[in-house]
Amino acid sequence: MTISVAELLEKCGLEWAGAVQWGEQIHLDQPGVYVVSSTADLEDSVGLLPLYKPDPASFKDLRQLCPEVMIDGTPATDEALAQRIGAFWIQDSPVLYIGLAGTSAQKRVRQYYVTRIGQRSPHAGGWWLKTLSGLADLYVHYAPASDPAAAESALLNAYAESVPVAVRRQLFDAERIAPFANVNVRHGLRKRHGLAGYKIERSANDSASPSMRLQSAAPAAQEPLPPSARSHEASKASHSDGIRIESQAITDADRTRSNLRIPARSKFALPPTDGFLTVNYGGTSSEARWRVNGSRSGTIGLGKKIMRTLGSPGQSVWMTVRGTIVEIEG
Repeated sequence: MTISVAELLEKCGLEWAGAVQWGEQIHLDQPGVYVVSSTADLEDSVGLLPLYKPDPASFKDLRQLCPEVMIDGTPATDEALAQRIGAFWIQDSPVLYIGLAGTSAQKRVRQYYVTRIGQRSPHAGGWWLKTLSGLADLYVHYAPASDPAAAESALLNAYAESVPVAVRRQLFDAERIAPFANVNVRHGLRKRHGLAGYKIERSANDSASPSMRLQSAAPAAQEPLPPSARSHEASKASHSDGIRIESQAITDADRTRSNLRIPARSKFALPPTDGFLTVNYGGTSSEARWRVNGSRSGTIGLGKKIMRTLGSPGQSVWMTVRGTIVEIEG
């Protein structure tokens, strides 16, 4: 178990004002916070959803707006999407999402209800919740707050502290802990999920046409390295112009796969632990999975689309590394 809604609010000095079933209007037309839970019971610290059960129809809805969703730089199947999102499910937890409302909690929650999966606005946060089977059976608890941002931060911190170490270790990202549907752990810091292309561009957001342009796969900001990698990163700080390295020679087989192989001699310039890199190539940016692979060649998951056009067969590719940012030449 983690923490009940009642204990969570109490720890943060917030007073529960009510709860409604998902889709119903809440009765708080002022600033506040809200907690989406699998149960109406304030004292339940386990919840009613022991496992992540995805709704296949939700992924079809997503692809109507965003047909080219990627995972680790590779086109994602519905099954792969469900598996990756489900890898962030926190077992024995009633709390599924924590949000804030700067003006009217009633209005903000209504925006959450009506925002289609794949849309960027009016409330794109917490979209993983909308992949759940039985969404209508969830509950929205709410409380007024004079400083909603501070209240939300306190709630997220209290929740993270409640998650047992053994449960953390089972998550895809065991360091950045937040309720299941909170993709952002706090402002400017998101879970390392490897997903891209799951929101439409702002300019096209008001249309429901499947021909909408996709968002850039670039992350909002460079993600900090985990603690184990910080000393390694510090040793490279003097290289303000970056470190130039080369890949393994690209074979015909490589072009049918998703990974760019990085030989042992070049791995020193990259993080010493698995994670994500921001890769710039051909005028676009994307988030790519980096795997160290022990003493073998490391791999950067660029995806088949890029690998089919990258460099020349039988030749290596040169790149410049600046921390977790990789500039591929050519």
